[in-house]
Amino acid sequence: MRIKRTTLLKKMIYKRKHWDFTIDSIFAKQQENGPISQKWYLKDVIAHITWYEKELLDVLEKKSMAESEFWNMGIEERNDMIFNNTQNQTLNDLLIESKKTFDDLVGKIQTISDEDLNSDTYIKRKEGARITHDFIGGITFWHYEDHEDALIDLFDLEYGF
Repeated sequence: MRIKRTTLLKKMIYKRKHWDFTIDSIFAKQQENGPISQKWYLKDVIAHITWYEKELLDVLEKKSMAESEFWNMGIEERNDMIFNNTQNQTLNDLLIESKKTFDDLVGKIQTISDEDLNSDTYIKRKEGARITHDFIGGITFWHYEDHEDALIDLFDLEYGF
């Protein structure tokens, strides 16, 4: 399925607003310091999402993920690395970094043509191919949804705006 850049950006921004609403709802319930798993807290989920978006931004800048240590790790190894490297960051710092990273990502995607967003060769990979907009969606709005469902259940949040 082809997608226009404007449509992708609208979807990203809409889904990000929903993600931000989910995070704000946890703050409103004053539950941001509650555990999400045996070792993860809300700040760890925010750090995780942000780290992936920063790496996506780097991939889009370089048009390659083939040389990246990050993308050549297994998912579990990658997530452990993110967790270990973000433990000294405060929740407030992570929220600021998250917003800036998303804004930078939106700015970068605004420079990518519809043709490149629908290409499976725009981003160089070690093996296989993936359409650019599908990769972006996997790191942004589909990634939000993966974590959002667990947060909605865990913190008994109302779904929606």
